Amino acid sequence: MAKIRRQLTQEDVDRIAEMDSARGAYFQRDPDRPDNMFVKPRRRQPVEVSRAKARLRTARWRSEKDRRRAPTVSEVGMSLAVALATTSWSDPLTKADYDLLSRALLDLQARGFSIEEAKKTMRRLRLRLVDPGDRAGEESEGCGPPIWQDDERKLPF
Repeated sequence: MAKIRRQLTQEDVDRIAEMDSARGAYFQRDPDRPDNMFVKPRRRQPVEVSRAKARLRTARWRSEKDRRRAPTVSEVGMSLAVALATTSWSDPLTKADYDLLSRALLDLQARGFSIEEAKKTMRRLRLRLVDPGDRAGEESEGCGPPIWQDDERKLPF
């Protein structure tokens, strides 16, 4: 609840003026005092300068990454997706394989993506990367009926 303030009287105004004059007369700052600014105030700079600085930082980051031969997270993820899409599925998936796939799909779902669309994307990647002769018998638009009928050897996408 807000308090109601009383109106300033002329006596209050005179007292405030007296305090301000005493402050200026008795408590002056030393002009030779040490610099207490730990961080200098930022001045506005032109947008072009800001963008040039950003391009310079990006170029340095990319150059350093290339020098260290370090992949980005998206490059690691893409190579995992390519490895998954180009794997020969002659051996059944282990429990750890299914766990890894289900975690990846659930993570995508938690981020708002559709699991069905993720599976379709992996299928398109496999169709693009794997030779049609090596895909013979898989369930997909461009292949015949599956060679196997058991769920253990069925592709997860």
